[in-house]
Amino acid sequence: MSTLAAEIQALLTTQQFGRALRTYTEVDSTNAQALAWAEAGAAQGSVVLAEYQHRGRGRLGRRWEAAPGLNLLFSIVLRPRLELSHLGLITLSASVAVVDALQQTDAALPVAVKWPNDIMLAGRKCCGMLLESSLGTGDATVVVLGIGLNVNQRIFPPALEPHATSMLLEMGRPVPRAPLMARMLASLERRLATMHQRPAGICSDYMRHMQSLGLTVHVKGPPPVTGTALGVATTGALRLRTPAGERLIHAGDLELAIAPA
Repeated sequence: MSTLAAEIQALLTTQQFGRALRTYTEVDSTNAQALAWAEAGAAQGSVVLAEYQHRGRGRLGRRWEAAPGLNLLFSIVLRPRLELSHLGLITLSASVAVVDALQQTDAALPVAVKWPNDIMLAGRKCCGMLLESSLGTGDATVVVLGIGLNVNQRIFPPALEPHATSMLLEMGRPVPRAPLMARMLASLERRLATMHQRPAGICSDYMRHMQSLGLTVHVKGPPPVTGTALGVATTGALRLRTPAGERLIHAGDLELAIAPA
């Protein structure tokens, strides 16, 4: 077990999340490793943590870029009892959980969520998520939630620099990763445990941090659509008011307009 993993487990307050923890110096993708572990029987809350991914995956087929040894790159095995159409509730719950953990670290952090699951600091992305699922035996669904959080990275590739940030850059000081990871796992376990009982509450908490709420947004699609962001449904879909009426957008790349609608 790595030093970081030992420090994390010594700080855990969870019942399940992080109790089974595999750590790697380098992997192809923590999601790929977690999916394989899940298919071999890994329990709910098992975590794969890596210092570097050479094939890290993001939403919409993008690659997740993160410097080695500075950030938190991990995936969690989940075994939810949700209809496939409602797996987006996991994304909402996880987004709120990450916001919780960041604000516990520094209450002054200017945190917001860009639909569906980008965590923004001062208008730039510091965290992304990727939810992948596979059907197991019977009706059990295995879901892997991958999270990449920029913690202590100072420099980003030129293409990402205008859009990316880290906790260090926003706080002006390094952030110890083990306590942060322990807080994130506790927050994730708590939020994901309650999402079944209070889906409307999860939506409400999500919308309190929603960057685009009440603003005109453009979703690239396909097909592209422009409208006013009204909030989110319990499926994780974006509720959008358009000239043709309200629409639910389940996937797409969202751009903000400058002024409220």
